[in-house]
Amino acid sequence: MDKKTLRKEILKKRGNISKEERTVFDNIIKEKLEGMDFFNKANNIFIYVGFGSEINTIDYINEFLKMGKRIFVPRTNEENKTMDAVEIKSLDSLVKSGKYQILEPSKEIKAAEKSDLDLVILPGVAFDDKGGRVGYGAGYYDKYLKGLSEDIPKAALCYDFQLIDKVPMEEHDVRADYIITEKRFIVLK
Repeated sequence: MDKKTLRKEILKKRGNISKEERTVFDNIIKEKLEGMDFFNKANNIFIYVGFGSEINTIDYINEFLKMGKRIFVPRTNEENKTMDAVEIKSLDSLVKSGKYQILEPSKEIKAAEKSDLDLVILPGVAFDDKGGRVGYGAGYYDKYLKGLSEDIPKAALCYDFQLIDKVPMEEHDVRADYIITEKRFIVLK
């Protein structure tokens, strides 16, 4: 199955999860993440701001800030299809931006260095048990992760049905080190 068809199929399934199920699954995934050694060792966490049918990371971000973690979220540049990580102190500093109206830090805030991060939490549409990942197709994360130290763990969060036998991978695609669903925890590193 090609990436475009795969995206369409998985996004349709993800869109059909009830609000109640989503809340239960999101809480299970968050609890699993918080129990992981790599999470507890991390002070500087780069995490996506969930939108649409994605895992609701807004609750995660609020809780992680209360834990004293430094939180960095993506800021995209649609013109050149790049992104950077920007530290936030609260969700109040985020504004809707870009064609998808995803919450992001304003353009005036200085971006962090990749070396400041010690955990990256990845979004995605589909994953496989080798860490393969299919995103939304723009390549923002693959480009950003290319310059990241191999020592920084990359954990993907998804619903169990988003795990498939094999995702179509290309040379530039970056793999996850860990995958956490409401049913499984997969270690790949």
